[in-house]
Amino acid sequence: MTTVRIISLVVVALASRQATAEPAHRPAARLGVTWDASHLDLEGHVLRFKVARPARSADLVAIGEDGDEIGTGSATYRDEPVTSWLPITWTQKPDTRVMILKLHVVAADGHASNVELIPWSVTIDHEDVNFRTDSAVIDSDQEAKLDASLAEIDKVVRRSQKFMKMTLYVAGHTDTVGSAARNRKLSLARAHAIASYLRRKGLAIPIRFAGFGEDVLKVKTPQETDARANRRADYVIGPSSAPPPFKGAYLKARARWQLLP
Repeated sequence: MTTVRIISLVVVALASRQATAEPAHRPAARLGVTWDASHLDLEGHVLRFKVARPARSADLVAIGEDGDEIGTGSATYRDEPVTSWLPITWTQKPDTRVMILKLHVVAADGHASNVELIPWSVTIDHEDVNFRTDSAVIDSDQEAKLDASLAEIDKVVRRSQKFMKMTLYVAGHTDTVGSAARNRKLSLARAHAIASYLRRKGLAIPIRFAGFGEDVLKVKTPQETDARANRRADYVIGPSSAPPPFKGAYLKARARWQLLP
């Protein structure tokens, strides 16, 4: 089972052109279209963006994980301040997931710009490996869990690899037993062990791993609390051209992502 979530956006600027006929010597101006993940509601089908000049209209096409169009939307604007977040909504086929949003924006002066957003990442639901105390060795009786996770990862890769290059991120976590420094080191070693196992088993896409120690607890506990729920790892697939698809406490923890050879 996999869960799609929005963590980060990849932006591909496709073109900036003149929407109406203009002399050939007059180049099209950049519209300065900007947005961020906090202004995208995939469940509510709403995107908000800014334009560096007054906007006239926008059209949006949603592309699903199979590459087919799954939704469209359009909006018109009048006298909106350039500092405003301009909304555009779209309708979407049921039981579909957005991989790409194609946005076409026309300014009041006729200039237009096409951009692509990739608001896509996949969290792999899995059964966590149980490590022995203070160990990053994967015992043989735990390998079946990783084999099942690899099968789920392969499904995502096969379905979506023709549309983008993907990276798997493995984030290791511990509970609050022991020092923070020790837990950082231990979580990194365990994330590396998981990443290395998946590579040996044939996973070909890039794999990055990081150790967050006790800084991103799933269940808040006092120090020196043995909590199995916090001894875990996250497996998340995201576009290779985007930042790691994590936010909130993950960013505050400032763990360094390492690329597995």
